[in-house]
Amino acid sequence: MQKQTAYKLLAAFMILVMIIVPVAYVLTSPRSETAQETQNQNQSQQEKYNPAYWTINQPFYSISDALNMTPVGVVSASYTDLESMTPQLMQWARQDVTVINEADTIYNSTTTKVYYAALKEGNNNSFLLLSTMSPEKNDFQYIEYPQQIAGNYILVRQEQGLSGLYNVMGTPTILAPEDTLVGVFKIITSLNKTATAYDQYAGLLSKVEPAPFQTLNSSVSFAKQYYIGIGLNNGSYERTAAYLDLNSTTLEKLDQLKANSTEKGFTEYNLTSEGNYTTVKIAGPDLFRVLSEEPS
Repeated sequence: MQKQTAYKLLAAFMILVMIIVPVAYVLTSPRSETAQETQNQNQSQQEKYNPAYWTINQPFYSISDALNMTPVGVVSASYTDLESMTPQLMQWARQDVTVINEADTIYNSTTTKVYYAALKEGNNNSFLLLSTMSPEKNDFQYIEYPQQIAGNYILVRQEQGLSGLYNVMGTPTILAPEDTLVGVFKIITSLNKTATAYDQYAGLLSKVEPAPFQTLNSSVSFAKQYYIGIGLNNGSYERTAAYLDLNSTTLEKLDQLKANSTEKGFTEYNLTSEGNYTTVKIAGPDLFRVLSEEPS
């Protein structure tokens, strides 16, 4: 009888252990700590996005749109719309357009669209970075500027290398030195026509169509102004180059390249001149062959 009682007590003890141990493990296990850490991280992440800061609403769909927000004095500029690119073109852009990866790092997010302009007025050099990102974050070191401009919060960067630059969040997010930022706000808040960088390149840009990648430059040796646009058209990669006051040596090279275009696999190779402007449009299925067709 005593032996049966002992067995019953032992069985009850084992059942109790089987219940208590798993519960204790769940309450004290590292997985619970991990879940807590994840919750803290999510809360921290939410704190790094302040919707009150995101006030700019000036969408840009081409380099022309971006230049129309840029003060005069642009020496070179580039525009990249990653969302409108094929996977292959996007891979090329992320490898070759360094400002994309720099914007990723600056905002600790994934850049979806970016425009960068180098400006020069007299002896003063400046720049303007416009970008969009996903997800939207203000995940960087900053202090709030004591006054708003046109109802927008101004965030003064504090990190090494960006210290003293000004950020305004929105579509697009703006990063620039103070004078350039003030120039941008004068343009986008003015009720009257304001001089912009677009005016400088309007003639050149009138000869081309918007593309997911566009760049222009007024400090090259072979022309007064130079433009490149790359995109996809009817299943073929298309590269459009435009020149203002192209020199005769480069024009001769373009004619030679056109003569051999069929052998190189291009489906289109058109060279046209109108006044002081020269436009070259080439197309083909091989992206890298299209990209490498350069006369200078």
